[in-house]
Amino acid sequence: MRLQLQDQLLINKKAGNWAEALTSCEQALQMEPTSVQRHSDVLNCLLNMCHLQAMVTHVDGLISRIPQYKKTWCMQGVQAAWRLGRWDLMDEYLSGADEEGLLCSSSESNASFDMDVAKILQALMKKDQFSVDERIALSKQALIAPLAAAGMDSYVRAYPFVVKLHLLRELEDFHTLLADDSFLEKSFQLGDHGFSQVMENWENRLRFTQPSIWAREPLLAFRRLVFASSALGAQVGNCWLQYAKLCRMAGHYETANQAILEAQATDAPNVHMEKAKLLWSTRRSDGAIAQLQQSLLNMPVEIVGSSAISSITSLSLVPLNLPPLVCDTQSLNENRDIAKTLLLYSRWIHYTGQKQKEDVLSLYSRVRELQPKWEKGYFYMAKYCEEVLADARKRQEENIELGPGKMPTSSDIVGSSNLKTEKLWWSYVPDVLLFYAKGLHRGHKNLFQALPRLLTLWFDFGSMYLTSGTSSDKDLKSVHMKVMSIMRGCLKDLPTYQWLTVLPQLVSRICHQNEEVVRLVKNIITSVLRKYPQQALWIMAAVSKSTVPSRREAAAEILHAARKEFSQGNTGSNLFVQFASLIDHLIKLCFHAGQPRAKTINISTEFSALKRMMPLGIIMPIQQSLTVSLPTYDGKLTDSLRSDIFSATDLPTISGISDEAEILSSLQRPKKIVLMGSDGIERPFLCKPKDDLRKDARMMEFTAMINRLLSKYPESRRRKLYIRTFAVIPLTEDCGMVEWVSHTRGLRHILQDIYINCGKFDRQKTNPQIKRIYDQCHVFHKWFLTTFSEPAAWFRARIAYAHTTAVWSMVGHIVGLGDRHGENILFDSTTGDCVHVDFSCLFDKGLQLEKPELVPFRLTQNMIDGLGITGYEGIFLRVCEITLSVLRMHKETLMSVLETFIHDPLVEWTKSHKLSGVEVQNPHAQRAISNIEARLQGVVVGCGAAPSLPLAVEGQARRLIAEAVSHKNLGRMYIWWMPWF
Repeated sequence: MRLQLQDQLLINKKAGNWAEALTSCEQALQMEPTSVQRHSDVLNCLLNMCHLQAMVTHVDGLISRIPQYKKTWCMQGVQAAWRLGRWDLMDEYLSGADEEGLLCSSSESNASFDMDVAKILQALMKKDQFSVDERIALSKQALIAPLAAAGMDSYVRAYPFVVKLHLLRELEDFHTLLADDSFLEKSFQLGDHGFSQVMENWENRLRFTQPSIWAREPLLAFRRLVFASSALGAQVGNCWLQYAKLCRMAGHYETANQAILEAQATDAPNVHMEKAKLLWSTRRSDGAIAQLQQSLLNMPVEIVGSSAISSITSLSLVPLNLPPLVCDTQSLNENRDIAKTLLLYSRWIHYTGQKQKEDVLSLYSRVRELQPKWEKGYFYMAKYCEEVLADARKRQEENIELGPGKMPTSSDIVGSSNLKTEKLWWSYVPDVLLFYAKGLHRGHKNLFQALPRLLTLWFDFGSMYLTSGTSSDKDLKSVHMKVMSIMRGCLKDLPTYQWLTVLPQLVSRICHQNEEVVRLVKNIITSVLRKYPQQALWIMAAVSKSTVPSRREAAAEILHAARKEFSQGNTGSNLFVQFASLIDHLIKLCFHAGQPRAKTINISTEFSALKRMMPLGIIMPIQQSLTVSLPTYDGKLTDSLRSDIFSATDLPTISGISDEAEILSSLQRPKKIVLMGSDGIERPFLCKPKDDLRKDARMMEFTAMINRLLSKYPESRRRKLYIRTFAVIPLTEDCGMVEWVSHTRGLRHILQDIYINCGKFDRQKTNPQIKRIYDQCHVFHKWFLTTFSEPAAWFRARIAYAHTTAVWSMVGHIVGLGDRHGENILFDSTTGDCVHVDFSCLFDKGLQLEKPELVPFRLTQNMIDGLGITGYEGIFLRVCEITLSVLRMHKETLMSVLETFIHDPLVEWTKSHKLSGVEVQNPHAQRAISNIEARLQGVVVGCGAAPSLPLAVEGQARRLIAEAVSHKNLGRMYIWWMPWF
């Protein structure tokens, strides 16, 4: 029983669940009341929960009850004393810590550093300049050796020492500011130039630290002392609020509440915001909304606005003659704080549906008036208006009998008894587009959500306007003109790099039914090609060589228009010529069969023209060079700085190609070529014939979006969850290039090698005895032991394997990814990462095979074996739940990216439309999108799945795992999927 309690304590400490750890310590102390180790653990828990006064009381009690360990208790007491600013107590504990006595081993690590900090603060109070410098130097010196040792292993292990050095640097800065004065005697004002400069520097440095409690708490604690010594209460409160936010984001709600109470005691501004967010996080939405509502009603009515107050209270107030908004710095800050409160209130009211449409719109409008340059206000206004549009559209289509693709008119509304007073749904389209556009013009924080939605709405409206047969309707015509005017304004005003992020979506619509839309799409793509020709040409490659004449002609027109901007013979013009020639050679290389049994191709002889082209001024088509790297958001950033998201000198170009290309042994005989970069690095690529790589390219876009979302969510960010991505370049509809993923091997090859070494597998004789393999022990764990022989590397690889496999399993299920046999799942021999390749069997195509794929993802006996003794019940299950939470939370964003599939008809879906001159609707893709939407709501979708209500995240994860490991399902899989591996 004691062992289980110790394990539970360790788990809670590791996870940072200090309240639960304290409960475990209390229980342990009941069994061992005099255990020094347990009392030390209790003190550690109190420190991490910020119960500093309770910690001091506990330390004093322990000094009198277990005096032989006085040195240990004093060392831990120092940690609380300097944070509380109890200088007399700190001196007392420092004296006690310097005495001879027994030490508890677990208290030494951080307590010794806190002793150094306390001694430096003590010297600062005594104006002992020499002692301050000496102690800071000694502290740094003590950290160098462990930092160097940890740095050889990993940055993660070295980071705690970096944070300690960070705090020492701030102590040095403060010592310099004090000059010859005492810590408690010299007072600073925010207007003091030197002090303000140091504070600004500290704030900037804090942003670069890891946003975790353990990293930032000591820094914030020291800053509280600095501000408190100068009676700067608001700044002390701000430090408490930052700490409260860290605790809230980590799920430590009790500690966050205590920090908020401390902030309230200092009269810090915006405490109500953090308190409301804490209430919201603990699912007390009514309390959170009431907190914000009360705060808004206590704010100046002339700033909040009478219409907003009316919407908040749902009472009709007499309109005030509001004075114009003042523009001095203090007023702007006040306006910003009120706008933040009002926006959060509006969003929560919108989310919970507690107000009428008019009230919510009034609140969002006031936010925009208070902060007209604020991206957020426009973005959330657009999201709400889009929901209003979707609701009106659904209701009108249910109440009015219209043919497919038809739009209701004013006469239809008048004729319907249920909708007489309602606006037509399409009349909301200009407002939604305008708000999205204005938000994007003011920043790019929500770029990957806003711009795909803006384009999807525009394209859908353009299609319906043309096909509805009601284009003679005067109001509809007016709305269409407004929409086109807004989109022309977007082309003129939005930075070009924003369009580059959605270039695949734009390219997929160059055969749109609406000619006006097509003209503008071509102009947008042309502007991107002129600004970023290197990246855009690779994205345009497939459509420029399309087998559909209308697509190929449209691409040629765009390329010709873009090339005209560059004078004849200059670098830009030559780039277009070089690129067209390179693509032709690469397509020929993809389809070149080679000699029947040959394993290589000699590029110099077979493709001498390609060899002679080298070196080229074309960038290497690798992930790093094709991914847009958004600049750090800054409202003052100029467009010229913003547009510098790619630097030609940093991106390697193709300087040569290796003489020999390897022919792989699979059915389609793809070639592995090696391109040499201008940076001297050789990079391998796979040239694949007879395979439509547009699905793979879209899948990489989708996974890039998921990586961005995973990096924002605290639980996934803490675990560093991500999907390994690589560049995919479609060259035509049935061939392309894939960036080679180095240091990886397929699951089947890894397992076969292990079975051969064990004498349990023979490639020539095993096929008739397949069942015996399933009866044999699973062996995948041996790969980790042989590949990662050093214990720490083995442990990291196992964790990486569990994380990446779980993320891929959930993402693969959501998008209906099939064909996950042992050659399409690779493992990195340097990190343990799971890497998936070949996404041709996407969107539930596996369910339509002769032998349908019944499992949602691959979780066979060897895959489970790699997860360790907990199997799928440990890390794997938790990461599955976290990933599903993130995916379901951002359903709309993901659906916006996936909707491009509907409008980029894939080869096997459009054989009957190959010669079609216009865009066609894709029923298979639309059905697949519906399935994805259902999965993101928690509905079980699959072969033979019974209709069900949406499941919670935990229930959905467990249900999927149960389906994946079911022997009944595995036994009905296609034999060469090899379910026994």
